[in-house]
Amino acid sequence: MELDFRKCRILAAIIESYIDTGEPVGSKALAEMLGNCVSSATIRNDMAALTLAGYLTQPHTSAGRLPTAAALRFYVDELMDRRPLTLQDKVDIKAVLATISGDGTRLLEDACRALADFTGLMVFAGCPEGVGSRISRVDVMQTSPRNLAVVLVQDNGFIRTRMCRCQRDIPSKITVALTEYLSRRFQGEDITAVTVAAMQEIMLELGEAGLAVAPILSAFYELAQESERAKLAVAGPMNLMRHPDYSTDQARRLTTYMADRANQQDLLEQMAPDQRVQVFIGNDDDYYMGGSCMILARYSLGQRGQGTIGVLGPNRMNYAEAIPRIEYFAAHLGRMMSELFDETAALDV
Repeated sequence: MELDFRKCRILAAIIESYIDTGEPVGSKALAEMLGNCVSSATIRNDMAALTLAGYLTQPHTSAGRLPTAAALRFYVDELMDRRPLTLQDKVDIKAVLATISGDGTRLLEDACRALADFTGLMVFAGCPEGVGSRISRVDVMQTSPRNLAVVLVQDNGFIRTRMCRCQRDIPSKITVALTEYLSRRFQGEDITAVTVAAMQEIMLELGEAGLAVAPILSAFYELAQESERAKLAVAGPMNLMRHPDYSTDQARRLTTYMADRANQQDLLEQMAPDQRVQVFIGNDDDYYMGGSCMILARYSLGQRGQGTIGVLGPNRMNYAEAIPRIEYFAAHLGRMMSELFDETAALDV
């Protein structure tokens, strides 16, 4: 069904009222919103046509109308007037960004947490493909005969350290030999090469010494796992549990779905490569995403590639305000990460 100008005005008014109040909109209230330039009878006819076309739903016989997912999709694509950011918006977002720590190994996680606190929604993000995926260096340093520090340096310059304690004294020559062995085997390799099977294989190759250095290998494996987990970050699931637009069951289903890293990755990969910001609205009958929407935005690291950050929440969202805010946040996050990578690379040189 092709919508004429009047039906578009009516649909936009219903959606904007729904975004403001969350309540169904009746013909009388709608006539007042439109300045009484359209009669209630005409509005009722148009609302009936929009309902038949799948853009509106009526929760109760005597109630007004609510927009469907299809209506929200049409509104975002065709009807919405995107609101430009105000100076106060920019000040507020920069203040949020200023709370992010300068620790590169936690920057993405901190950015998600800061944006979740700012929006009251759930936030998730992914690093650009390949960034920090390879091992540049491995060191094993002794602090005492039984206490050692394992250091993993990623190709983006980020350094991760984990302490471990062995059950018996480890001679310094063993520490040096193990450092050389791990560097020779894993330097330049993808972090995913550090597996449980690989650690077991190394222990077998080392014979009796393998049991002695098992805590060192375990610490190295945990560092690799930590690096891999850092490629995806999520924050704010409790924001959905507290959100008034979600029932307890609906919020639980959504947070359970988002707890799966594979699902997070799938959602991030839905974004078209040529888009800077994109809105996804869950179908009304979708078990997990029904009643929800997400806004994904690209952040750029220049030649290092692009990452994606997104907010997830109820579809009753002020899209006209939220979209430019998320886009602005993502752009500045990219600049922060680029500067940090450049500083780390300079230090590494």
